Amino acid sequence: MARRSTIAVTVFLAVTGCSPVEVRIDEMQGVPSVKGQTEITISTTFTCGSTLPAGDKMVATRAVAGGCEFTFDDTIEVLKASDYQEIGELKVASNLVQRVELSINKLAFVDAATGTALDLSTRVTSVVLSVNGQQVADKAAISRLPAVVKLEGDALTALKAKIDARQAASVAVKAVAVLPDMPRPPERLKIDYDAQPAIIMGPGKVF
Repeated sequence: MARRSTIAVTVFLAVTGCSPVEVRIDEMQGVPSVKGQTEITISTTFTCGSTLPAGDKMVATRAVAGGCEFTFDDTIEVLKASDYQEIGELKVASNLVQRVELSINKLAFVDAATGTALDLSTRVTSVVLSVNGQQVADKAAISRLPAVVKLEGDALTALKAKIDARQAASVAVKAVAVLPDMPRPPERLKIDYDAQPAIIMGPGKVF
């Protein structure tokens, strides 16, 4: 009898709308993918430790045991100021960010001359992808994409503050990869990544 009563109360709350309701806002509502491509040219005279130009960005390098570490930094806009008027679910002033999920769809290092992805087992020693300082993927995770991770701690706080204030929101994306000395990295190296954010809004505290 007690179990039936509990079920009845749960159903009643759901039907009457008394239970907290979460709203998921993702690509279906127009939230863009966190994606980018950065290409660098590694000349035959390149010395690891140099900084390489990549369009309007720079890629830092440093020598490590057995190879060269490349650091790719980017800033990607997640929501524009206009999105708070164009995406209906964001208009509800009482809705606050509960969590942010990222579906990591792609992280690849490519020989830009041929369009061929580098073999992770032989051409990439290690790689880490971070968003707002939180590691969201490594070499092991890349081999079994797609994967879903939650932003937490400072990585979530920085994004939550902007969205709750209905301001334009961006994330800092960093990929750090070590490529071995042999075989030599391709002359034109490109990083290609794609992660789809989902913003979960609703009443209550962040969890």
